[in-house]
Amino acid sequence: MPNKIALLVFFTLFSCNVAFAEERTLGVPFGALPEAVKKTTLNYMEKQHISKITQISDEGHVKFEIETEKAENNKNIIAQDIVISSDGKIMKLSQEVPYFSLPFDQMKEIEKRYPKIKVDEVESVQVHYSDVLGTVNGQKIKFRLFANGAIQETQADPEKTMGQ
Repeated sequence: MPNKIALLVFFTLFSCNVAFAEERTLGVPFGALPEAVKKTTLNYMEKQHISKITQISDEGHVKFEIETEKAENNKNIIAQDIVISSDGKIMKLSQEVPYFSLPFDQMKEIEKRYPKIKVDEVESVQVHYSDVLGTVNGQKIKFRLFANGAIQETQADPEKTMGQ
């Protein structure tokens, strides 16, 4: 029982530390963005459709979340969300897409698993990740580290390095 309490205290303190580490500044004007961020933003979004810009500072790293909303075909509101590091690199790009734009096989699988589903929203998400190769106790390991902190383990080839 004491181990469970210690573990609970640790996770509580860790969660509080994570919550306080990130600082968000809402309502950043487009003109105040670094040039690299402006350039990347305009490659994916039209300036007049930007609805919100948030600066996120986390342990010395700065990134910007930029959101847009625009009407398509005078009826559907399409939302887009992009997270860009201060050097202009895309960390995450997401956009609402029509359900019927999914491949037919995927729609069939969804309807098979969830009969009578009424799809409210489909969001296409592209996330920046890094492939990491290392050694633990003499064993080669490889995993994918996503911008949101998630880790996906993959199979490491003990004979190869990343560049090969």
